Amino acid sequence: MTASKKGIFLLIIMLTLSAFFACSEKKESNIIYKRPAPEKIDATFDWIKEDGHFVNANYQKVLYKYYNKKIEQKEYIIAAKTLEAAAWNTAGYASFDKRLFQTITAFSEKYKDRVPANNMLFVNMYLGDYYTDKGNLKKAIEYYTKNAEIEAVDYKTCYTKADSYRTLAWCNHLLGNLNEALKQELKSLEYFKKTNNIVATAGVYMGLAEVYQASKEYDKTEFFLNKAIKTYSIDRQKNLGGIFICLFNKINLYDRSMDYKKRNPLIDSVYLAFKKSKINDPSIKISINTYYSTLKLDEDKLAEAKVVIEDLKPDVLFLNSTVIDQEYRVAVASLESKQNKGIKDPKAILKSIKELKANENFTRVRDLYALLYNDAINRKDYQSSMLYKDSMYEATDSLGTKEMANIVAQLDKKYQTKVKEQQIALQKKTILNKNTTIALLIFGLIGFLLLSIAFSLIRKQKILKQEKQNTQLYTKQLLEKTEEERKRIASDLHDSVSHELLSLKNSFEEKSEVTDKKIDTIINDIRIISRNLHPIMFDKIGLKASIEQLVERAQSINNFMVTAEIEYHNSLQTSDELQLYRIIQETLSNIIKHANAVAAKITIIENSELLNIEIKDNGTGFNVAEKLSGNSAFGLHNIIERARAINGESKIVSDKNGTSITIEIKKSK
Repeated sequence: MTASKKGIFLLIIMLTLSAFFACSEKKESNIIYKRPAPEKIDATFDWIKEDGHFVNANYQKVLYKYYNKKIEQKEYIIAAKTLEAAAWNTAGYASFDKRLFQTITAFSEKYKDRVPANNMLFVNMYLGDYYTDKGNLKKAIEYYTKNAEIEAVDYKTCYTKADSYRTLAWCNHLLGNLNEALKQELKSLEYFKKTNNIVATAGVYMGLAEVYQASKEYDKTEFFLNKAIKTYSIDRQKNLGGIFICLFNKINLYDRSMDYKKRNPLIDSVYLAFKKSKINDPSIKISINTYYSTLKLDEDKLAEAKVVIEDLKPDVLFLNSTVIDQEYRVAVASLESKQNKGIKDPKAILKSIKELKANENFTRVRDLYALLYNDAINRKDYQSSMLYKDSMYEATDSLGTKEMANIVAQLDKKYQTKVKEQQIALQKKTILNKNTTIALLIFGLIGFLLLSIAFSLIRKQKILKQEKQNTQLYTKQLLEKTEEERKRIASDLHDSVSHELLSLKNSFEEKSEVTDKKIDTIINDIRIISRNLHPIMFDKIGLKASIEQLVERAQSINNFMVTAEIEYHNSLQTSDELQLYRIIQETLSNIIKHANAVAAKITIIENSELLNIEIKDNGTGFNVAEKLSGNSAFGLHNIIERARAINGESKIVSDKNGTSITIEIKKSK
């Protein structure tokens, strides 16, 4: 049995088991609003409403002919229902064209007073979806919020309210507001569970999975994806498209968690199963086929990848979606970069970046700069690569700043809730006791300190950024650019604190002592990680302690043994110490990523004339001369150039038993 057939066989087993377990689940007992039977108006309306007909070549012609006829006949309610059906199909296929936007906008302005309010709710939904696709998330949130504020009194209003919370969660997810996104997903689930719409609850489970994936809680991500698949599998044939979307999200999960042993066979099996399914959904096809082309690029099967990418072009043109168009341009650019031809149209990528920056979608900005960075490296354009790398870390830093604001706000909210509870308990026991006043003053002081810390963090970040810019005026160009790597730590801050906050949420109501301890842990965690954001922290703790912390992190995160023997007496200037630290950091990163080693050792020995540094591992090794002359040795060149900048000489020796990098620095007399 071939690998692809095995993959399809495993996929069928997984879908079958999902259907079995889904059928065995207990039915929800809190349903309040049941979905009404489909409304029968006439055959043409039913044809327009059927989502499968959206890809029909005559769909637009039939839609506008029927709509205009109803306007002429002054049947405005049916005209509104016709536009609503088209709006739902548009959202389902992620295809947003200017004509439908203008038609819905004009109808709303001219006829909204002649149509019941319930029949106009779709307008805010559609406009929110439209602006989400165009990247204007703030505008989208404005429209979604209008529907979220309605009162749920029947199935339609309850569903609309739930769907608005779900789409608000997605917008906040894209903006990096993960805490708000999680809260809104749960609110959406609360309202969807008041209906009997199973498909909608499965969509929320997918949304929760995406939030947890952004928080790098991959176990919870997989849990909710499996829950979504089980829910869809209650009616597997009808919801097969939703199941494929879940499987695509699983591929994305394994890709983000770098679990390529699971990712690659799943890509193959899902790709082949989708082709076999004959589902005519261009948006799902583009998502799955884009990953398949990525797999073929990773396998250096460029011709096969090219065929897959070119096959998607008609679907991309048909959907007319800004988001999908960006994804397609990225796929084409990745192919061009892999072919070592260079990206033909980098201006298109930079244009997308400009639009995404304007709408604060820094996650996508970071990914596109990474693509341009890799292309510049392949072309050996190291100057451009450094600029793209700086921009990539600036986007990462923006994400970290936004998440820090979320963290402080969340901590303040949790703290304020705790204060109120303690105040109520204290007032019941000692209404006339002077200790009440003292306690309130203490809590007020703590609250003031907490807010002061929040403002201090923001102010300190601005000061650090300004100091870094001033320092860059007096350093060499290479070191000036590479110092931006420090911003990488911002993503660590995001990941660590996000995980702890979610754990805090689950344990908060169980035991006050546990809650206090976790809050202390989180605050301490913030302080520890923040010390790595700028060389000021390095100045305070010194080279030796910084290396020891680096070793400790490398071991705890990567299941990798590193030892360090350091005999150093602060003989270098702080700026040179920092460059030495960056050399060791870069070397450890290369060992973990490429050496297939299980252990490494760092040795620093100082005598009266020289400072000797050696970093060695027991990995598979490589051909040094060949590697240095290739187009993927930027890290090694970076090590060599940094050593030269601090009056040092580097020597790289590698064979099948491992690699040793030795740096000899002459001490100034």
